[in-house]
Amino acid sequence: MKTEPVVDPALLLSEDSPQAQKEKKGALQTITDLRRALAWELARWPLTKHVHWDRGRIHLPRSYLSRDGEDTRNVYPGTDLNQLVHHYYLEEIDTKTNDWINYVHMDKVVAKRHEYLGPSPRVAGYFIDVDGDIYIKWWDSYLSDQWMGTQKWKVEIAWNGEKWVDRT
Repeated sequence: MKTEPVVDPALLLSEDSPQAQKEKKGALQTITDLRRALAWELARWPLTKHVHWDRGRIHLPRSYLSRDGEDTRNVYPGTDLNQLVHHYYLEEIDTKTNDWINYVHMDKVVAKRHEYLGPSPRVAGYFIDVDGDIYIKWWDSYLSDQWMGTQKWKVEIAWNGEKWVDRT
């Protein structure tokens, strides 16, 4: 005779219970702090690889919150997104042809692309939509701001049956 384990319903937590909400809030803060700690600075070489195995397009903002538009680059299978982003934003830019806000210095001697994204832009991850377009999730430690394209983003978590995990 086969028996199934019996679980006391009183031991199960409802997602709406105060204890479950407290655990969710703690998990959200922990995952957010971890995501921010692992975000890499554009001015430094990325320590990890993020290989994209599908064909797509990556959107590269020209300035903070894409106020001055964005550039797109094709991404081919096997491309390391971290290296692509790092090389793109370390390129020098002609300061005579644009009037964008440089958050690092205003003397317009030698400006690099990443200086227009904010005082301390860091890559916190990537978002890939259903069409295969890739958007960079930015975290600026100086501004304490998270943005992607023209909008802000938040870490979203979900219960997987055992623990809270990042949805993205």
